[in-house]
Amino acid sequence: LLVSLVLLSVPIFVVGFVLQLFFGVKFGLAPVTVGGDWTIGKLLLPAFVLAIANIATTLRLARTSVADNLSADHVRTARAKGLSNGTVVRNHVLRNSLVPVVTYIGINLGSLMAGAVITEGIFNIQGIGNLAYQAVNRGDAPVTVTVVAVMVMVYVFMSLVVDLIYAVLDPRIRYV
Repeated sequence: LLVSLVLLSVPIFVVGFVLQLFFGVKFGLAPVTVGGDWTIGKLLLPAFVLAIANIATTLRLARTSVADNLSADHVRTARAKGLSNGTVVRNHVLRNSLVPVVTYIGINLGSLMAGAVITEGIFNIQGIGNLAYQAVNRGDAPVTVTVVAVMVMVYVFMSLVVDLIYAVLDPRIRYV
């Protein structure tokens, strides 16, 4: 709980600079900036910076959801029927607990794209976030509108994927 609160309270640019300082400058484990060539090794640190706050919130949400489902009536009934603990957790607790987690991850995609603007600036990545930042600074309306439209399309597509995942996780959810 304390770790997730700390991760949520520290701004993304502070996390980026601190991780650059430790992993890039002090220990030399990761490059300080990404630059032009995008390799997996160079993108690990920026990806971790983008994901760190979302991981903390997702873990808290998953823990709360599992705790709520463990005390639900259908779980008690499944245990009373003699199902093994693993079967109860896998088939009854986890599937129902994943619905709010998947919802959060799908909704949170927008903040990931917004955080990409900051992270790309810190790590010198020439991506869509950097393009949006430069277009806004230059007053380039067509590029700004195009970048925002692409981000909206990605967000809408992810919302569709989340809705399809609902039907897989919870068979009671059906779309007509």
